[in-house]
Amino acid sequence: MVIVVMGFTITISINALNKRDNIENQQVAQGIEAIKQLETQDVVEVEEKIEAIKAQNGITEQVSSANTDTEANKDNSSKSVDYKAKFKSSVIVGDSRAEGIYAYGYLTQSSVVAHKGRNIQSAKKQGDINTAIGLYPKNMFFTYGINDIECYSDSSKFIESYESVIDLVKSKLPNTNIYICSILPVRPSKVSSQPNFANISKWNNDLKEMCKQKGVTYLDADSIVQQGDYEPDGVHFVANFQKKWMDFFIKQADL
Repeated sequence: MVIVVMGFTITISINALNKRDNIENQQVAQGIEAIKQLETQDVVEVEEKIEAIKAQNGITEQVSSANTDTEANKDNSSKSVDYKAKFKSSVIVGDSRAEGIYAYGYLTQSSVVAHKGRNIQSAKKQGDINTAIGLYPKNMFFTYGINDIECYSDSSKFIESYESVIDLVKSKLPNTNIYICSILPVRPSKVSSQPNFANISKWNNDLKEMCKQKGVTYLDADSIVQQGDYEPDGVHFVANFQKKWMDFFIKQADL
């Protein structure tokens, strides 16, 4: 098609426009279908996930600039990062360690799919992975391992389960970026009560090799952990560490 506007000739490819429209319609349809599947879940969680899905698929209502400015500058005096905005197209998946990011209020459950006691195998069985996939994120950050290492004497089943999860995500979301975070260390005193924690470094080496084989990104986050970051149990982390962890993800994934 050729259009003449104020003396200028503009050529538009009808096929290209139709192709783009078909892709956008598919994305919207996927988002709407995912929203329907959430209808029987917790109201607050549903509302948060619906907003995330709408936003990612271009079917959200406009938010006034005044409200946006207020949300983005809640803590302007300390120049804090607007984590909810940074992770609006991403999902962090994991166990109680990742659950802390939501528990401390940094992100909503539309960006964190994590539950206490989960390992990579139970997360798949309990539907956590499918829930994360159903949000159609641009980026997925996986943070499993601490519960796995308590269950098994070696990493073979852990790696096998992780590979199956990666294959599943790739098959459903071929354009999603997959990031696998290293198993964060525990406080040294915890190793005496749980000897398997001494294997974290070895498991991380195996995890890194798996990522190389599967063509996904391995994130070595050990360097951001300091002794003062731990809760009294020596395994979980305080609020300030959750911000460091998210800052690390933001930097590594260029969010």
